[in-house]
Amino acid sequence: MSNVVTIDSSTSLQIPQTSTLSVPSSADSSSSSQPTSLLVTESAPTSADAATVSVTSSVTFDVATSSTISPTSTSSPVLGNFNAIGQGGGASDTPARLPPAQYGSITLGGHNPSGVAAGVFSIDAGTGALFVDGSKICGFYGGSESASLYVCNASPRTNEAPITCDQGQADGGVLKCSAPKMNCIEDFNDENDPVCYATGGVWTQFMGFQLLGDYFLLSIGSMGASSQGNIAINLIIQAI
Repeated sequence: MSNVVTIDSSTSLQIPQTSTLSVPSSADSSSSSQPTSLLVTESAPTSADAATVSVTSSVTFDVATSSTISPTSTSSPVLGNFNAIGQGGGASDTPARLPPAQYGSITLGGHNPSGVAAGVFSIDAGTGALFVDGSKICGFYGGSESASLYVCNASPRTNEAPITCDQGQADGGVLKCSAPKMNCIEDFNDENDPVCYATGGVWTQFMGFQLLGDYFLLSIGSMGASSQGNIAINLIIQAI
């Protein structure tokens, strides 16, 4: 604070007083500072037989405050093992099962000739690969717009590709997985396996081929394939 007093021979008293208050403050998570200035001027003229007194005073306060708010986050529970319950046609309310190799497909429906229990499904947290009863699942392609679902071969063939599923799925939701679209041609040097090529894009619709009245072979394909002897099926996640 500084005071300057000047006295001369005039007959009026004038005391201007100026105060400046500068307060930078912040209250957000980035601790930014915003200055605010307040200017106050007062003039009080009076008459006297004495002199002129001029007084100027200046006061400056610098106050800085900051606060940091740490954001909080929540995460969805990680989906562990689950059953896949069919919804659609005669497969409704029946679990998907992984029968022995001679059956060649994951099955649904009330008819269970293999006698196996409901399959235990899981999704690999790193790759999204689909597993049933600990075995990685692939789509096996032929000449149609669908691929049957069964255990991948140790040495992959040209007509198979792994099934991948979305991460972050939850109990009670519809299982969301995909298989790459493939075009296949017959390999006349191999009576069993066609040669297949990925064409870009994916198939996402689960469906069941009705082999018997209440016995379905599970596949994945295009929406168009669901009208070619297949029934569109949703698989509902049931955590275990």
